[in-house]
Amino acid sequence: MKLYKGGIAMEKKTAVKIKEYIVLGVSAIGVYIGFKFLSPLAAPFIFAFGFVALFHPLLERVQEKYHIKKGILAASILLLFCITAGIGIWCLVIFAIQKLGNLFGQIDLFEEKFCIFVGSCCDGIERKFGMDGDGIESFIMERVNIFIENFQVQVVPKIMNESVSYVKNIAGVISFLVIMIIAAVLLAKDYNEIMEKLREREEFKCVAGIIKRVLGHIGTFIRAQLVILLMISILCAVTLFLGGFESGIAVGLFAGFMDMLPFVGTGIILMPLAFWQILNGYYTKAVICVILYVVCALTREFLEPKLIGEKMGIFPVAILFSVYAGVKLFGVFGIVKGPLALIIIDEIYLFLKDRKGVCGNEGRTE
Repeated sequence: MKLYKGGIAMEKKTAVKIKEYIVLGVSAIGVYIGFKFLSPLAAPFIFAFGFVALFHPLLERVQEKYHIKKGILAASILLLFCITAGIGIWCLVIFAIQKLGNLFGQIDLFEEKFCIFVGSCCDGIERKFGMDGDGIESFIMERVNIFIENFQVQVVPKIMNESVSYVKNIAGVISFLVIMIIAAVLLAKDYNEIMEKLREREEFKCVAGIIKRVLGHIGTFIRAQLVILLMISILCAVTLFLGGFESGIAVGLFAGFMDMLPFVGTGIILMPLAFWQILNGYYTKAVICVILYVVCALTREFLEPKLIGEKMGIFPVAILFSVYAGVKLFGVFGIVKGPLALIIIDEIYLFLKDRKGVCGNEGRTE
């Protein structure tokens, strides 16, 4: 009899586990569909609603004191933010173009130094191992010339042909900002009425609880990334400046900024810089670049678990997987969408698993 009851209990536990896995799978599929197909359509309205919800108390105080409509205030703040961000991005692009222009202006010098570097390496191989240095040099230079020709014939025309798509992307960003500002103006005007109607619905309390927790996780993630970005930027700027690099502070800050790119990070700046130092015979500076890249990578690996994983209650390896999967599934924006999807799936799963715990504030605590 006991064995029979134990078997029934085991079957019930198995059924519960299967249901939990099904809930988790459905949550993941729903979030994927939302991020892949619905988020591009709803993004400007989501950002507008988030902006209005965040700044609504301030908008109300300013309206009461200066009698300026909340819609006008919201539009003014967003325009100011967009203009400031646009100026910052423009300055960054100009800086990158100037550096690339200087690089292309020294292409002949780069080719000459590269040939000398390859020749000296091949001579050393011939003296050390008795191999045909001239033959190795000819083979390497032939491969390099083929690469340059393929780059000129295939890559450059392709970049120029895609200039139309670049213009479309810029137009898309502008239209996104315009729609977001208009939506923010309309939402700021009717925000109180909208929230009153939503609060009357019981399910809104449950959804609001999930959103609040998700926003808390997002805030933690953003703050952590900004801290990591700032520390790595300062580390790169100080190291390159003390190492005697030309424009060391500016290059270091730019390298730190590029650390936001997953799996590449500061290496996209520091590794070419190290190679350039080798070609110029500055081997100590090249070693500094390589060591700095390793230190930056270790710094991120040390700080992320402390600032993100422990505070969010999510294992750091899960965050890393979410970033990698996000980039594979959603492209460049997967850097943000991946971790965000992981957080939302986790919260939706807990909500569907135990509605009473979430709605009644009896679920997990921060």
